[in-house]
Amino acid sequence: MSTSAINTRKLANVLSLVLLTAGSLIILVPLLWTISTSLKSPGEVFGDQFFPNIWKWDNYAKAVTAIPFFTFLANTLIILIPVLIGTVFSAALCAYGFARFKFRGKRILFLVLLATMMLPGQVTMIPMFIMFKEIGWVDTFLPLIIPSFFGGGAFNIFLIRQFMRGIPKDLDEAAFVDGATRWTIFTKVMLPLSKPPLIAVAIFTFMGVWNDFQGPLIYLNTTDKYTLALGLSMFKGLYNVEWNMLMAATILIMLPALIVFFAAQKYFIEGISLSSAMKG
Repeated sequence: MSTSAINTRKLANVLSLVLLTAGSLIILVPLLWTISTSLKSPGEVFGDQFFPNIWKWDNYAKAVTAIPFFTFLANTLIILIPVLIGTVFSAALCAYGFARFKFRGKRILFLVLLATMMLPGQVTMIPMFIMFKEIGWVDTFLPLIIPSFFGGGAFNIFLIRQFMRGIPKDLDEAAFVDGATRWTIFTKVMLPLSKPPLIAVAIFTFMGVWNDFQGPLIYLNTTDKYTLALGLSMFKGLYNVEWNMLMAATILIMLPALIVFFAAQKYFIEGISLSSAMKG
């Protein structure tokens, strides 16, 4: 390789590093502002200084006691755990059907499934609310939980299906020879081998449910049933907003999502990259 080519590559690497660093700083500024505000006194929130003069660590303790934080946390977990199970399992089951079974209209049905991703949630919001209201599920957790057991979402099905299509069918045939049923193959062969996309779907679902504000806002009316995302609105008064308390509570709510993402980052990236590399 010539010297000019080496220098060009080094320059490209340096420029890429500079651009990535600048982009990271731009993204981190709002997060740093949130942390800084959470440690300020009410009088310093709208001051000129980015960092507080006195770091008010007790804001976090006050934020937890200012609202029924642990009640909201329990409500969030009551919704999150079954939604995680329902979404991952039902999406994997549907993906297995599209990846391995042959039936009439399969391609058309799969195209219709993918087409639902282009349908905005605002289109189905009112019909779904009317339906849940008619069956008496408003102000309960059921509208936020039960739909996850019916397919798990088109994108999740597509992601897992692409991965499963790349698993050799010889494994299915070998299991059939050993007397395994379709259900046994699904649970003992396909699910263990599909761990990367399943973890990716679980992370997507966790982030969506943990940060969901719109769903609880629509279906939950009783304060005792609020989730953490919805409970943050309680820091907003009629005439003012307790910004330092609000930012402290926001950081506390943000931490579990960050921990889960970074802990499972390897599987998340692997699940996305491998599924995209599988044959369509």
